[in-house]
Amino acid sequence: MVKLVEIEDDAVFDDDSQYTTDEDENESIASLTDKGEEDESDFDFDEEDDEFEETFLERVQALKDIIPIEKRRAFSSAISNISYWGTFGLHLAGKLSWVFTTSALLVVFPLALESDREKMMQQWESEQAGGIPGGQQQPMGGMLPPGVAGSAPGIVA
Repeated sequence: MVKLVEIEDDAVFDDDSQYTTDEDENESIASLTDKGEEDESDFDFDEEDDEFEETFLERVQALKDIIPIEKRRAFSSAISNISYWGTFGLHLAGKLSWVFTTSALLVVFPLALESDREKMMQQWESEQAGGIPGGQQQPMGGMLPPGVAGSAPGIVA
């Protein structure tokens, strides 16, 4: 792996001679490498982010320059069509649900009440016609008169 290191002019040139020796150069490169690593860890990214903070609207407006006008028009018409058909569908669904709900309340609910009332009438008629096995009719209160078979034991009439 290759590691690139920036060498400053002061580190390479020495005051006494035009160039430094190889040992001095290696030491200066090593010291620069150590400084570079320390500088990177000390760098604060939050300060840079604060300087270039922009809103979402500004970013969208900046895209106008990048995207051609034909593409923008096509995208805009597609979004308009989607929003139109979406609102149309929601309005239609709302109207259909209103029709079905009112129809159920006006037609089905009274029909269900009448069906329940008819079942209750049939049950009452069957009780009146002698639907009790054994041939004895039970009075309306649901209790047998005293002395009749089926009364509680120990009670004599």
